[in-house]
Amino acid sequence: MNRPGFSFLACPDPEIIRDRVDRLLAEQGSGFDKAVFWGDEELGDPFWSALTVASLFSGRRALVLRRAEACPAEFWPKLAAALRGFNDAVWPFFCLEGAFDRKGPKYPKGLATQPYFKVAEKRGWLFVSPGLTRRDMGPLLADWAGGRKLAFEPGVAEALAAALPLDLARADNELAKLELTLGDRSVLTMDDAALVGGHEGMDGFAFLDALASGRDPAAVWREIGEKQLAGEDMVFPFLGLLLYEARIMWRIAAGEAGDVRLPSFVMQKKQAMARRLGAAGLTRIFEAAFAAESGIKSGARRPDQAMEYLTAELFRLFGGNARQTRPLSS
Repeated sequence: MNRPGFSFLACPDPEIIRDRVDRLLAEQGSGFDKAVFWGDEELGDPFWSALTVASLFSGRRALVLRRAEACPAEFWPKLAAALRGFNDAVWPFFCLEGAFDRKGPKYPKGLATQPYFKVAEKRGWLFVSPGLTRRDMGPLLADWAGGRKLAFEPGVAEALAAALPLDLARADNELAKLELTLGDRSVLTMDDAALVGGHEGMDGFAFLDALASGRDPAAVWREIGEKQLAGEDMVFPFLGLLLYEARIMWRIAAGEAGDVRLPSFVMQKKQAMARRLGAAGLTRIFEAAFAAESGIKSGARRPDQAMEYLTAELFRLFGGNARQTRPLSS
């Protein structure tokens, strides 16, 4: 036996679940017909027959139970007899797609105590993933670009890694749309990265806009730290996005708005801020971001201290000094 007798997959991202099942089946070669059932629907005779009865006229069967966390508690003991021995004709997959809590997956009532589930844990037949994280985006982008012979200009991969949604299906969709915009080009630029946005991830311009609106800097910092940075490893990508926004506004203020591809309402907001900041104000954004980055890399500041410093500097910038700076086009 070179495959699991059965598999449990715990992940809140259904596309990762689907991809994992397909990968496991592909590793075994062809020969598995897939039968899919749903835990939030009644599981009658067709399910139990597919789980236990081998067909004389077809090959091996992969039985996939999606949303298995929705099965009633009395369902799990009923599986014991079917999973007691190895059935070469049937490979069951039980997909637990509920949200994780701080400790990890929340297993359905009645499952964790089952002997077969303990076997799955012991033998590595249990796949657990919290879903996409920002750490996963780098390898995901590398695989995507490598398979298409694409390259990134400096900083673009980091900007995309910070902007893509933490949902595999949506991330794949964004990358597919991005690929369509490339045409014959094979190098992605920051302008391309700007097309990926509007997600719940980090937003450098929203950070600036919040400070420009006169919001309490401590509240802005808490929002950034708690909702957007998602750990110290995201500070540098966030600083990269902030610098990207400053570069975009520099180009807008310098009369190059026609070369910047943005939705009209987004362009209007960035044009207004670029006018407000002018050359000196935009330069101060660059200086503050570089100082924060340098402080972290030199060990002079912890990441949270560097971000507090950055927030305070930018708040002072928007406090009135920027209104008196000269425009780039003058």
